[in-house]
Amino acid sequence: MSFIDRTSIDNFKPMLADYLINKHNININRPFTCLNPSHEDNHPSMSYSPKYNICKCFACGTTYDIFDMIGLDYGVESFKEKLEIVDKLYPNISNIVFKKFDVVESKNTLIDFTNYFKKCISKINDTNYLNERKINPDLLKKYKVGFDDKREMVVFPINKNCYFARSVNGDSKIKSKGTSYLWNEKLLDNSDNKTLIYVTESIIDSLSLETIDPGVKTIALNGLPNYKRLLKVVEDKGYNGTLVLAFDNDKSGKMYQDIVKEELTKLNVNSFSTSIISSLDVKDLNEALIKNKELLIKNYNYFNENFKIIIDKKIESEGYEIWVKKRKK
Repeated sequence: MSFIDRTSIDNFKPMLADYLINKHNININRPFTCLNPSHEDNHPSMSYSPKYNICKCFACGTTYDIFDMIGLDYGVESFKEKLEIVDKLYPNISNIVFKKFDVVESKNTLIDFTNYFKKCISKINDTNYLNERKINPDLLKKYKVGFDDKREMVVFPINKNCYFARSVNGDSKIKSKGTSYLWNEKLLDNSDNKTLIYVTESIIDSLSLETIDPGVKTIALNGLPNYKRLLKVVEDKGYNGTLVLAFDNDKSGKMYQDIVKEELTKLNVNSFSTSIISSLDVKDLNEALIKNKELLIKNYNYFNENFKIIIDKKIESEGYEIWVKKRKK
C-alpha cells in the first residue's frame, strides 16, 4: 500500500462543492436544509464554506467535510473506505493505491434486533412510502419490512443481527453496525450453472425487480462499496451461476459495474454488465418502475430471455467440449 500523506487527503476536500451540487442538487451559494438526518430543519440553516471546504449548520452545529458526507451517503464508517470511495469518484485528484482487505465478521458487534423488528413491523401501515414507490405490498410481508416511526425510516431486516433503514423524508440511510451483509445473500447458496441472479445497488431496486417478476432472484449490495462482501461470499460459497450487474444509471453505478465485473472475472464467475434502464432516462430501477412500468417490464423480459439463451448456449458448448475430451480418451 502506498503512503498516504496529509496533502493527498487534503486534495480531496475541495471536491465537497462538486459533491453537494451533483449528488444532492444543492445550490451552495445560499443556505440549504441541514443534511444531518437527526435534525428536522424547517428553515434552511446549513451553509457551504469555500474557505474551509465544509458545510456547517448554524442551528444544530453539525459540520461535514467531503469524507463525512461520503460516510452518510454510502453507509461506511472507516476512513479507509471513505477515502477509497472519494478516490473512485474523483480519480484525477490523487493517485492512491489501496490494499485489498477481507470482510471480517466480528461476533462482538452482533446484536439481536428481533424485538426491534417486531415493533417496526407493527408500524408498517403508518407510512405510505413503499406504496408510493410502487412496490408490491405482498413483498413487505414476505421480507418482514417495518417502519421506525421515531426515526421515520423504513426498516429492512437482513437477518436477526443486521438491518438496513431508509428515510421516508430524504436520502438518509442507516446500516446497523457489524458485518455489511447483502440483501438476500442466501440466494448465493446451492447454485448451479443455470442459476441467474440480479445484483442491484439498493433493496428498493431489488424489490422493484421482484414487483415486475415474482420469480426473479435478486440481491442488493446495500451500497456500492459493499461489493467486497459480494466478492467474498461468491468466492466462499463457490458460486457456479451467473450474475447480472444492474446498478444505477449514473457515473458511480457505471464505474462500480466495471470494477465488480473485472473482479468477478478474476474469480471465474460469469457475469453480465448491462443497463436494463439505459433507454428510459431514469437513475435507477425503482424510478423506472414508477415512471414507466410497462417499458421496464418490456426491457427486463428482453434482456432476461437473452441472458438465459446465452447461458444455455454456454452450457451446451461446455458439455460438447467435455464429450469431445471423453471421446479422445
